Amino acid sequence: MAIKPIFESVDELKQTIENLSVEALVKELAAPKPPLLLDIREIQEQVDLGTIPGAIHAPRGMLEFWADPASPYFRNYFSEEQRTIVFCAGGGRSAFAAKALMDMGYQNVAHLEAGFTGWSKAGQTVEETASRSRWTRKSEDTRPAVWVGHLSMTVPDPAESKAFFVSAGMRDVSPGSDIAILELRGGTHLILSKGDPDDDLNAAFDLMVDNVDASHAAFTELGLGPSPITDARFHRSFTLQEPGGHDIIVHSSHVEGVV
Repeated sequence: MAIKPIFESVDELKQTIENLSVEALVKELAAPKPPLLLDIREIQEQVDLGTIPGAIHAPRGMLEFWADPASPYFRNYFSEEQRTIVFCAGGGRSAFAAKALMDMGYQNVAHLEAGFTGWSKAGQTVEETASRSRWTRKSEDTRPAVWVGHLSMTVPDPAESKAFFVSAGMRDVSPGSDIAILELRGGTHLILSKGDPDDDLNAAFDLMVDNVDASHAAFTELGLGPSPITDARFHRSFTLQEPGGHDIIVHSSHVEGVV
């Protein structure tokens, strides 16, 4: 059996529901007793584009559950007698939503036929929602495509050095063998192997933190013995010495484009 085109169903639904124009909705919203206006779009659509002033967000997937007085999800702003208007982006989802509410027993239901897109194109006021939402817009990830996977260090006692690095903020992901593995931000692993350290006890890597002063204070309180902070051309820095004797420089961050 052939799949029935969805917009054919939308057109049929519109013959059975009240289809409001943008101008008609403007008049209803300006009335002494405005309707219950429901934005049934997904939350990311609302955060990205804003909404019609006064609208309550009731996502399409939860609409019937929120509108049913017997449901544990019922929202008490629904009322059987109240004028209720729903809208989506372009008038398709809202047609199904209006019909669903009518089928549930709501008597005074309409939808905005042109949708939020039509409202916006008509130059009507749009309410910004991103600043008050706990959801955020997706940002373009401008970070480089590659990063360091593993660093390695030979120390006399991997367990002792591991405890030091855990105190400094790394995550222990050791498999329980004779080596220790610590995870840094971004997924880089520091592998600590048992053995005599190299003659050069300057670590072959340095570390970065978001707040040098706060990290220096925290490391001091933990007894990690950081050196005084110094200022250089590109970074503010201090040095830690891990139990194996390696000196590790801790710099201020120069990361850009983090999402």
